[in-house]
Amino acid sequence: MPSNKTELAARLAAAQPGDAVRGLFFKAVFNLVEAKAGPAALESVRQGVLAKDYSDLRSYPVQDFLTLLYTAADALESTMGSESAVYHACGESNVTRYSTGPGMLIFGIISRGDPQKLFSGAQMGYSAAVTYGSREYITTGPKAGTLRVRRDMLPPAYHEGILTGALKVLGLKGTAKAHPQGIDRVDYDIQWE
Repeated sequence: MPSNKTELAARLAAAQPGDAVRGLFFKAVFNLVEAKAGPAALESVRQGVLAKDYSDLRSYPVQDFLTLLYTAADALESTMGSESAVYHACGESNVTRYSTGPGMLIFGIISRGDPQKLFSGAQMGYSAAVTYGSREYITTGPKAGTLRVRRDMLPPAYHEGILTGALKVLGLKGTAKAHPQGIDRVDYDIQWE
C-alpha cells in the first residue's frame, strides 16, 4: 500500500523555509533501501530526490528528506511491513550512523552511557543534526522520561526509531511511545531496562 501522501502534504506544509537536515541522514536511508530492497529500489528512490550526491555534514531541505522517507516507505513496505515500521527502521539506522560521526561527542563524552544524560542533551544533539524544532526532556523515573518535541514535522515512528536506536547504541533495551499533540508536536515516553 502506498505511503500516506495526504499526511506527507501536511508535514510538508508544517515545514518552514530554512528547515534542513544533514546529508548523512539521507545517505543512511539510501543505504537501508539498498540493503533491504536492492539496487533497483535504491535507484527508484533516488529519482524522487533533488540532489544526486549528499555530503554528510552539509544541510539539505527537510522537505526533501520528508519526500525521501515517504518514497522509501513505498519501496520498503513489501519487505519490512507497515509504513510506520519503515520510518522506525529509518530512524534507528540514522541514529546508529549519527552516533559514530557527528554525534560521537554526545553519545560518548556527554552521556557517558547514561540514558538520562543522553536524553537531557537531546536539544544539543538534534541541533547538530537539524536546523529546526525544540526538544525538552523530563525525567519521569529512574529508567524513564518524556521527550517533548515541538516544531518537528517528521513522522513520530521515525523519532521512535531514533530514541530506541539511541538506547541500543548505549547497549540497552527499551521503548519509545509517541503521543502526538499535532502534526509537528509530539511527546515521547521512553523507558529502558
